Amino acid sequence: MRNKTGVRHYFAEGMTTRGYISLLPNMMPSWQRVYVLLGGPGTGKSTLIKVIGLELLERGYGVDFFRSVREPESMAGFIIPDIGLAMIDAMEVSPLRWRAPGVVEKFIDFSIFCDELKLEQQRSKILIIENVLQDIQTTLEEELAEELGLLLGNRVPKRTMEKDEISWILGNSARVKVKKEHTGPWPLAENALKLLQKSVIIPYFLHGLTVDGWLNLAPHFLTDFDQICLEGDETLDAIDWVLREAQQLGQKIEIVLHPLNPDEVIGIVFPERHLAIWQGNPENLKDQGLDQPFSAKLKKTLIAWQTYRTELKAIYMEAIDFDQLDIYRENMLNKILGDLQKK
Repeated sequence: MRNKTGVRHYFAEGMTTRGYISLLPNMMPSWQRVYVLLGGPGTGKSTLIKVIGLELLERGYGVDFFRSVREPESMAGFIIPDIGLAMIDAMEVSPLRWRAPGVVEKFIDFSIFCDELKLEQQRSKILIIENVLQDIQTTLEEELAEELGLLLGNRVPKRTMEKDEISWILGNSARVKVKKEHTGPWPLAENALKLLQKSVIIPYFLHGLTVDGWLNLAPHFLTDFDQICLEGDETLDAIDWVLREAQQLGQKIEIVLHPLNPDEVIGIVFPERHLAIWQGNPENLKDQGLDQPFSAKLKKTLIAWQTYRTELKAIYMEAIDFDQLDIYRENMLNKILGDLQKK
């Protein structure tokens, strides 16, 4: 699948060995207006995001879609970077982390399209499933750290962390404390952050966790970029050198983070120059240490997550009035287009 010109797909959040991490706060400073969609899974939020985003794309706007970490094939939102317009599914992003002070917010509650009586009759079941999903997510994070965290030790040198030390890239994001010894080019990353003050830095994830393995968006994300693929033991040093040199450019720089270890940069993208520098081949998961098959235990947890989520979506889909939602979607699209034309 080749990316259509003007559209990109990535993950603004990640399920890592350090827990659930959101990078949305790093993107929010450029936002001007955001539509916040509320409502349970299966109520049509992802479809609305996709339909409106594609329509705006057809009208010439550059659109960045970001995928749901919980369901990588679905959309959690989109951003039009050039005009600062965003739309997000509040139920698909890290709670309380998406708010951007000073941004004009419009909240849309999809419960208005649902049959309240049907949902009330299923209320206890909904609460049970939501609690189960929360427990499964915790279990999944623990299993990722136990099973896949060991892979990181073979990629980068270890460094003992202080108890309350916080990742440089998380900043205002997840603020997750380090629980154990972690790996990653910490000196490189910390140094890069200091040096890149002249540039705008935006981090992404390009790999999503699925039952069948990793969904790799990197080849599609980089379709229109010239690529420099670095190999060998000195790759991290080379990337550090590139970052240090890039601080002189004073331009937008995008960094792609390792999906298991958010303190490891696996790619640098210079969108203004259509250039990407990568650790190894972006199409080869082995170069990022992601080729190991998942254990039966981890797959079982992922399948359980998918099963309960599908059950929850079915409850909401049974209660929603899709005809009413279709009318609203058309009206909303016209309103957004009208607002954009006024600018």
